[in-house]
Amino acid sequence: MKSKIILILAMGLTGGLLLAQYNARSQDKPPAAKPDFDITASYIEACSCDMFCPCYFNTRSTHHHEGDYCRANLVLRADKGYYKDTKLDGAKVWLATDLGSDWSTGKDSWAVIHYDTRVTPAQKAAFNDILGQLYPFKWEHSDVDTAGFLWKVDMKTGEAHAKMDNGKGEVILERMQGNDAAHEIIVHNLKYWLATSNNGFRMWKNKHEAFEGHGHKFSYEGTNGFLITIHFSGQAKTAAAD
Repeated sequence: MKSKIILILAMGLTGGLLLAQYNARSQDKPPAAKPDFDITASYIEACSCDMFCPCYFNTRSTHHHEGDYCRANLVLRADKGYYKDTKLDGAKVWLATDLGSDWSTGKDSWAVIHYDTRVTPAQKAAFNDILGQLYPFKWEHSDVDTAGFLWKVDMKTGEAHAKMDNGKGEVILERMQGNDAAHEIIVHNLKYWLATSNNGFRMWKNKHEAFEGHGHKFSYEGTNGFLITIHFSGQAKTAAAD
């Protein structure tokens, strides 16, 4: 009986020493660095391609009668987020673009980034870095502009609407009916550019999308459209945002 008690005490002492060593190693390990930025953003997005986005599966844009291109409006609203000491909650950005004929090289591509009129200079600097990392794409030509715009998703009517106050850009999406009317058609397990994660591509077909400005003009109906909410975090890469 005495030997059993000694054995139990020895096992307890050994376990305690191992736990202490583990805790010591855990304390020696430095904590993970807090990201410089962290953002959750929701999109109303439409493009000139048929559903669904061939650019996510190929390096070339869709072939249309007049050439190869992918012209799109990517309209985001920051649900919540920060960039260092700058809050991004509620900030809106409109990206009108054409990925060009070969998006793996950026050939024939362009982009115009519109910041909502309420976006502050500090938020603009933050988004310059965030968007540059989220979309690591080398457009042949790019411009920056300012425009107030509406951003609204109405679940009751099944319509999503983004429209610039100056009338130069608009996206209207309508919810697609699936086999089960109570559930949306959603594409999961597909990465959105370099976002950390997303809640799935919600298939809301393009009822109308258009853009005009900086020498570019397009308008499409009945083409690809979706809603998506992404999460993206990382470290700052530009001194301009300091």
